[in-house]
Amino acid sequence: MRSLLFVFGSAIGAPLRFLIVRLFQSKSQFFTGVLVVNVIGSFLLPIFLANDQATGSFLGMGFCGAFTTWSALALELDQELTQGEKRKFLANLGLNLFLGFGAAALGASI
Repeated sequence: MRSLLFVFGSAIGAPLRFLIVRLFQSKSQFFTGVLVVNVIGSFLLPIFLANDQATGSFLGMGFCGAFTTWSALALELDQELTQGEKRKFLANLGLNLFLGFGAAALGASI
């Protein structure tokens, strides 16, 4: 049952991430979409995991796991380095790590 909940949560998280990233790509030259989904997901994950196993499987591991994206961030960072945009690279990495950890700590404190 937990596996099925995980799959359903993932089926919601991944398309929502795709839509949010696309929305921000059309409005910003900075990789804001991935930052937004990573920070939101980092905030929500500890809240969802603090609930029962079903909620943790569906919303925590399924939804948040598919909603957030380390691989897209890694690709963005690689592109920034390849294009010689060191400031953009450092800002993107720093913001994702700092805001992500901060959001997770805030979510865990709720």
